[in-house]
Amino acid sequence: MKRKIHFEKLWKFIPILGFFILAYMIYSIGINKILESFKIIPIYYYLFALLLLIPREFLRAYQWQYISKKQKMFFKLSYFIKISIIGFFYCNVTPGGLGWHIRLFYLKNKSKATTEKCLTNSLLETTTSFLTGLFISLIGSIILFERVPWLFPILFIFFIFYLTIFVVLLKKSRGNKLFKILIKPLIPKKYREITDRSVELLYEDIPRFRDMIVPFFINSLIFILAGIQTYIISIPFNLNIPIMDFILISIISVIATGMLPISISGIGVREGVFVVMAQSYGVSSDVAIVISLAGFIVKSLILSIVGFVLSIKTTKAKK
Repeated sequence: MKRKIHFEKLWKFIPILGFFILAYMIYSIGINKILESFKIIPIYYYLFALLLLIPREFLRAYQWQYISKKQKMFFKLSYFIKISIIGFFYCNVTPGGLGWHIRLFYLKNKSKATTEKCLTNSLLETTTSFLTGLFISLIGSIILFERVPWLFPILFIFFIFYLTIFVVLLKKSRGNKLFKILIKPLIPKKYREITDRSVELLYEDIPRFRDMIVPFFINSLIFILAGIQTYIISIPFNLNIPIMDFILISIISVIATGMLPISISGIGVREGVFVVMAQSYGVSSDVAIVISLAGFIVKSLILSIVGFVLSIKTTKAKK
């Protein structure tokens, strides 16, 4: 008698698949080797890398403020910095980084704009950032083609797919047409009027495609700074990887977590991609996984802790 496979139960484990990947890698390499490699990194390298969080988060908040201004929402940069850091915490504790979009509620309370308009704002900022990283990764896959020839076609397909969706949905006429063809027929008739209104509100004060050029360049700097943070961590190992190649590998490993949202904080996926790509330069697995994990600490973990504290203080202040 065949046993029934409960896919809905299996689906619940998808967000933690990355942890299983990481656990398997640690088991295969050996925990002792990994701990010994961690000891090679002096504490002051972590501190130097952490200093880059200041310009990185300033730029992140500025490009979000720029997009918000295009949507006629005007607030001080300090507010965007605070909410961006809080959003960063929620991003790193939810599968696929969906927690980023908690920012829309903070923005809604501050601006008194509609939920739909604030959702569009958050999606625009997040999608622009992801497309920027995906574009840099695509260029990187061309530069690194001789070492990882399989990477280019994968990134090319993902980039064209996401860019097409972004361009189509950014234009109200195209977005409405797509909604009427694909989604509206699936909605019960009694809810269609409400849904039509919501779609209209999604496009309230929406920026033009050319308005995304400035955020694209700012996001490029953000990704490069993040790559440099990880590079600083790698210096004690004296790797035979040119700095440009290293930054590209670091960016690609981060973008892979968005392409494969099967873990929280990208854990496991990021390390797996980084290890595979670093091995093409002769880097041992234990060193590669340590650099990736240490990079996560200086790029994300510390900032997430700050975001957690700010979130608690903001909640208490509201109460």
